[in-house]
Amino acid sequence: MIVSWFFALVSIFLTGVGQTLLKIGARKEDGKNQFMNAYLNLPVTIAYGLFVVVTLFSVYALRDIPLKVFYSLTSLNFFIVMIFSYFVLKEQINKKQIIGIGIIIFGVIIFNI
Repeated sequence: MIVSWFFALVSIFLTGVGQTLLKIGARKEDGKNQFMNAYLNLPVTIAYGLFVVVTLFSVYALRDIPLKVFYSLTSLNFFIVMIFSYFVLKEQINKKQIIGIGIIIFGVIIFNI
């Protein structure tokens, strides 16, 4: 059971990492053939690989964790992505985003009590 929770939390974290890598890859501009470069660069390729790993980890986690609990936890991806966007992508966070993330975290806590 503990291993399933570990896989669930790692899959949530890796989803945030993958989404951040997709944003980094989307920013890359080479000048020529921009369409292909947006889909075939290193950050995007790594993100696709991470999403495959996330799928496998999620399937393993769902063996022991109820589906409704697992998907309530996946809403924490919003929090992970916001943290990565602030520290890695240097994007600004406003008060509405902080309030929204607080409501999400509060909701996850209430749901799982």
